[in-house]
Amino acid sequence: MTETSPIVNGLVMIHKIITRSLNVALQKCNEYISLKGIPAHEARGYSMYLANLKQVTHSHHSSEDEIAFPYFREHIEAPYEQLKDDHNSLAVVLARLDPFLKEVSFNDLTSLKEVLTEFEKLWFPHIRIEEENFTPDRVNSKSAISDQVRMVKELSDHGHKNSGPGPLVLPFFFYNLEGTDREIFMTPFPWILKKFLVPVVWKGQWKHMAPFLLR
Repeated sequence: MTETSPIVNGLVMIHKIITRSLNVALQKCNEYISLKGIPAHEARGYSMYLANLKQVTHSHHSSEDEIAFPYFREHIEAPYEQLKDDHNSLAVVLARLDPFLKEVSFNDLTSLKEVLTEFEKLWFPHIRIEEENFTPDRVNSKSAISDQVRMVKELSDHGHKNSGPGPLVLPFFFYNLEGTDREIFMTPFPWILKKFLVPVVWKGQWKHMAPFLLR
């Protein structure tokens, strides 16, 4: 039976969030192109969703470069230079999202699709390399669970500081996951945050993203 690894589970969960949001962003872009326009009730939320996709991806890669990979290097052989190069290439693509983060018009959609398609082409081979090299069994054989829990705390703190404002990024995290994945991801968060602040008090700030999220 494959063991669980706190640090690997955390990194894979973020991969799932980014993967789902990238897929949705690209699917919606194609839908809007076929409709020859963006429905008025989705325009603002779509740009907001893209902004969160960019910021969460950037923050995730920053946490890997600054915290996870230096830690892994002491224990596990992996193609770290290639992973760093991938992060740099993805950062260039993420920067190309900037013109679309305030408002997307129909005239922007072809250019946006090119950017998202390039993101997609880089993203899936990149996370495949990470998930093949940093498996739970491999990490657990080299690193104590207590050390991993400490690393998860450092990565979480880094994410809180760099992923963006909580009222926007937390629903982006929570509602791009479903089922058991969502339950596991939300477990460390205080009850008041996941049951009251995010779905009730802060909803006015993130409600425009609702058409793109799982509820």
